[in-house]
Amino acid sequence: MPLRLPTSRMPSVTRLSLDRALRAEFARLRPGVVLDVGSKLSPYREWIPSTRYLRLDIDPKSGPDLCCDVTDIRAGAAEFDAVIATEVLEHLPEPQRAIDEFLRILKPGGVCILSTRFICQYHADPQDYFRYTGDGLRHLFRRFSKVEVRHHGNRFQSIWALLDHGNLRVLMRPLNPLVARLDAKRTKAPLGFVVRAEK
Repeated sequence: MPLRLPTSRMPSVTRLSLDRALRAEFARLRPGVVLDVGSKLSPYREWIPSTRYLRLDIDPKSGPDLCCDVTDIRAGAAEFDAVIATEVLEHLPEPQRAIDEFLRILKPGGVCILSTRFICQYHADPQDYFRYTGDGLRHLFRRFSKVEVRHHGNRFQSIWALLDHGNLRVLMRPLNPLVARLDAKRTKAPLGFVVRAEK
């Protein structure tokens, strides 16, 4: 049975690395109508400039503004200035359908900011289908007019993240803020990717 100590609840190196990458992308957004996809708690809401902020989730118990499947969004065409989808794509059996929906509901010039995993343990929520490369993400977003794909994390952080489970977590988590600062401009083993795609 894993030990339950305060350090085990500290953020993971993956979360710290991702948050830094996302915060930089959110700072580039202009205020507008935002749809946060698959977020039960809206952890990034305070970082995202918006005139109106809506949440989409398939689970009605989470109290979303839109309760529907991400591959069939109950919204008209060109309704949103930004779509945010953090750590959702790997849980979708038909990711291209979701990306196509994001394109449909974005206004011209609208932006999708998406993050997803590359090196990560299996994490069903409710299922865990895929891991993505930069090439795969560029292919999924090929119908957008401008696409930027950036990695976050590096080989050392990926190894660290894979070890950060069970009782080891208690010892490793206090070092996570230090480990998360180890940047790498290039790596073949990132923790994940952040996409900024403009319609």
